[in-house]
Amino acid sequence: MPGITFSKNSGLNDDLWKPTAEVLTAIMKDTDAEQNGYDDFIKAVANEKVSTKYAEKTGALTSLGNFGIVGEGDRSPVDEIQAGFSKLIPHKTFMNEFVCSKEMRDDGDIDMMKTAAIELVNSYKRTKAQYLSDSIVTEGSTFINGSTTIDKTSPDAVALFSASHPGIKSGVAVQSNVFTNAFGTDSSMLNRLANIGMNFRNDSGNIINYNYDTIIVPSNAYQLIDTIKKIIKTDLTVGSNYNDINTQKGLWSLVIDPLWQVSSGAPYVLMSSKANKAMLGTCMYDRIALDVQNETDIHTRNLIWNGYCRFSAGFRNWRHMILGGASAGTTLS
Repeated sequence: MPGITFSKNSGLNDDLWKPTAEVLTAIMKDTDAEQNGYDDFIKAVANEKVSTKYAEKTGALTSLGNFGIVGEGDRSPVDEIQAGFSKLIPHKTFMNEFVCSKEMRDDGDIDMMKTAAIELVNSYKRTKAQYLSDSIVTEGSTFINGSTTIDKTSPDAVALFSASHPGIKSGVAVQSNVFTNAFGTDSSMLNRLANIGMNFRNDSGNIINYNYDTIIVPSNAYQLIDTIKKIIKTDLTVGSNYNDINTQKGLWSLVIDPLWQVSSGAPYVLMSSKANKAMLGTCMYDRIALDVQNETDIHTRNLIWNGYCRFSAGFRNWRHMILGGASAGTTLS
């Protein structure tokens, strides 16, 4: 992903602030280069894309059916491909800024200014990760960012996690990727939901056959995190006296979402990383990466740093993710 852009302006001609501004610029560049938990989370769950337009439109085509047997000299049957569901994902504009006061400069309080410079970059990374996290893990068709309501439906016009995902072609039954069942204390529900995901059908009714391999959990669900670690890492079957192999070992990656907090319950998301990439399921679009400008306020002699960026997150498909432990949805017996 693109790094920070620094736009110099006339404020840097002020001899008082020029050396300090150069130091703080270097600090921000170093912070941007250092990967942190927010960067890791985005890389683990989303396809990162650079956009050159005001919005990105998702689109898809239905697939062909299987080849058919024909008699000698007979013509091939004619299959059809039609347009699938589509959706427009507009980019949002985000801004933040901090001020280095003239008094801070006079008193040589450079450490406080360095801290603010580091936090501006971390705030940018955290904002992107929070937006992506909320767009995935919140139930329903919208989520709230500040005072703005954001649409989080998939291209079929229902919520990302829904019990009624339709197909395009006639005869394709509605499908569910949201379940109320708790994770449990063994691998039974994990195995069952992964099998459901592998057998999801595309808009034409063909089974997608992608293995699920990633578990995303809230960062404060410590008991769930501990249970999952035992299930996916131990050699033998968890919670059993039988000398059986652990069929889940080595098949799963655990992603702890640093910005997903729950007050009750223990929801979890299962994801197929291959389906996510193949179908561009979850996408994080950078329209304008962090652009930082600074200027000296003539009225206060303060140095003002302003950060500006534009990005969005959305879904081209839903079949790469399943929500379990949901408050509403399909309940498996």
